[in-house]
Amino acid sequence: AMIDIPEITLDALTELINLSVGRSANALNEMIGHEVSLSVPKVELMEFEEAQANLHRDSKDSLTTVCQDFNGPIEGKSLLIMPERNSLELVQLIIGEDVPVEDIPNFEEEALIEVGNVILNAFLGSLGNELRVTISSDIPTFSKTQFNENFNEGDLRKHTVIMFVHVDFQVKNKEIKGYLILVVNLIILKSLIFLVDKYLERIT
Repeated sequence: AMIDIPEITLDALTELINLSVGRSANALNEMIGHEVSLSVPKVELMEFEEAQANLHRDSKDSLTTVCQDFNGPIEGKSLLIMPERNSLELVQLIIGEDVPVEDIPNFEEEALIEVGNVILNAFLGSLGNELRVTISSDIPTFSKTQFNENFNEGDLRKHTVIMFVHVDFQVKNKEIKGYLILVVNLIILKSLIFLVDKYLERIT
């Protein structure tokens, strides 16, 4: 395989991702004032085509994407992706029950950028803290494009590694599925593995 990571490192990375997603849930909780729990059923590393196939398989309706670039010792793109009906449910929860359903699309972009900002920043901030590096992020952008349209050909997709995190949100007895996706190149992946191994040395 293109991506060969020792199991102990992958386990530690999964733990760190779980922890960071938990912090994202807390941040989202504060923002929307509802109890939000997030669980991570699975973390997978894959190539671009596989990630694309996964997203298409899981969701027949169109996807909403909040995408931001992050940089520092670890750099790449982070994306929060949801099937459109799920993202609209989330928007409804954020803006409140009293907004008529037909008005929700007017708030969608703004609300989801805010959600994406909160989740992605809390996630990357937490990951950075645990790994003892500073990761800074740009303002996110919102789109309803196909997944691959977030990447221009110049990104040389063949050198891209996708960290594909399945995320289940539970908000007010609604279950909302989403994906947290980190896109890095192989060099950054190697740095990440190095940092995770360092982290393992500290905690063991």
